[in-house]
Amino acid sequence: MKTKRILTCMLAGTMAVMMAACGGNGTSDTAGNTSSGNTEDNTAAGDTADGQTTPAGDVKLPNTDAPNTQKTDEELVIGLASEPSTLYGAATGTVQNEDCIIGNAIRDTLVRYDYSTNSAVPNLATDWEWTDDTHLKLTLRDDVTMTDGTSMTVDDVVYTVNEIWVKLNQSNGTGQYIVGATADDEHTVTIEFNSTAPDFVAMLSWPNFGIVSEDEVNAAGGIDGIQKNPLAGSGRYRFKEWKNGQYIILERNEDYWNTDYVGYYKTIKLTFTSDAAAREMAVESGDADFAYNMPVSQAATFVGNENVNTTIYNFGKTTHLWYNMGDNAGATKDIKVRQAIDKALNFDAIAQVGTAGFGQPALSYFDSSCAFYQENYTAEERAVDIEGAKQLLAEAGYENGLEITALGLQDIVPVLTVMQANLAEVGITLNLDTPDTAQFVEGAFGGNYDIICVGDIPNVRTPASVMPFLQEANVNGPGMVIGGPKWTSDEFNNEISALIVESDNEKAKEIAKTLDEMVKENMVCSNLYPEMVASVYNKDLKGFNLTGMGFIEITEFYK
Repeated sequence: MKTKRILTCMLAGTMAVMMAACGGNGTSDTAGNTSSGNTEDNTAAGDTADGQTTPAGDVKLPNTDAPNTQKTDEELVIGLASEPSTLYGAATGTVQNEDCIIGNAIRDTLVRYDYSTNSAVPNLATDWEWTDDTHLKLTLRDDVTMTDGTSMTVDDVVYTVNEIWVKLNQSNGTGQYIVGATADDEHTVTIEFNSTAPDFVAMLSWPNFGIVSEDEVNAAGGIDGIQKNPLAGSGRYRFKEWKNGQYIILERNEDYWNTDYVGYYKTIKLTFTSDAAAREMAVESGDADFAYNMPVSQAATFVGNENVNTTIYNFGKTTHLWYNMGDNAGATKDIKVRQAIDKALNFDAIAQVGTAGFGQPALSYFDSSCAFYQENYTAEERAVDIEGAKQLLAEAGYENGLEITALGLQDIVPVLTVMQANLAEVGITLNLDTPDTAQFVEGAFGGNYDIICVGDIPNVRTPASVMPFLQEANVNGPGMVIGGPKWTSDEFNNEISALIVESDNEKAKEIAKTLDEMVKENMVCSNLYPEMVASVYNKDLKGFNLTGMGFIEITEFYK
């Protein structure tokens, strides 16, 4: 199971992520991936003007193709790693990656996210304004046709917000910050939030915020029925068929309200194969057009393959090495031990393994695609310093060595193995604990570890997405601190709160820099590398774009 999917499960109580892109200078998200001005073929690794790491070799990047202009009767086949348990996760109070990808095609959101401008743009809502810090007033379109043939009304939005987002999603990012919605008149609705964050507007572009109507839900069999028979919404495609264990088929919505959009494929077929190699072989053989979410190291072997295109890109998550500083922490409670570990690590080697050579070591807590990103470490500061690490260990009372444990999932073992070798150079024995998902989550939030690798995505600045692992519970919403509430100071929490409410990007940069310095000074984590997403797809396929939270936009592919 990929780290991205695991993190989604871990964050289910505090954010509906997935990642989305981080800032998303055209990625991230959720939201940063790539600028729409980036070229498709790159010959050397480096940093683009927007901070996005550009992969080396013949690697394709998202958000680079012109929009499609033709309709055909063809079928698009996309291979996913696993089958969703529902196609309307918001109706279950859960969020799944596959549900977000498919659900985005069949349910429209109030706003969409434009990665070329890094901003929310009109969709079901034509415009909006904050009437105060917590009330967002939106003007709705009057030409939207729902699946049942009726026109979308303000009551549909109020129903979706109050009965689904709020009542069914109090513990996750779909509803935890929303108080409810009221109709101002037949064309406008006001959504009330329980905290202040200008980026809540961008959050509404996430796929789990799709709009439905009460009549549609009832016609599908109620909340339970709509999960498997989601004939609801006003999306670019409509649900057609679900054959459990085999496929899901969507059909182009010929009554779609936005005439600027043209769907090339009449149907989209989603298949499910956990074996990444099998998904790739399906593309090579012509049985599939797109194999989503391959291991980066595996996808890298197909770069330059004449039969498939390969895409490897940063979706806005930076992986960090977190140190246990809780009440039950061992040696890592001592800052000198944490600093010693940081000095001993070979960040170039770690990034090489973690990204299969397609990403550079992180020089900030924040991902390079964030709008408020600034480098906080120099390459010299990231250099290995064996003697400096040994001296700090001696000062901490561990001149004769130290034994610690790293908690991680199986897919992070290659990175942890590099760390093992690095730390052995300074006399630290690193044991690896790689439990199943449930035990991993329990260990992470119970503080049963010394070090742990977990990333986060500060794509939109909501309380759950800005430094979620640094927040005390109930300071900026529910909060989430690995190991439980511990060292977090009022100073930290105040700066996090200030970053969340700041709407000016230049001022946000100043606050983010302060936070970055605080992370560095306290050595609460070591910044490792950007997590990469990889896929392979048909040579003739174009229109590879990203949607809210950094997921693939399956409705924009064409030949």
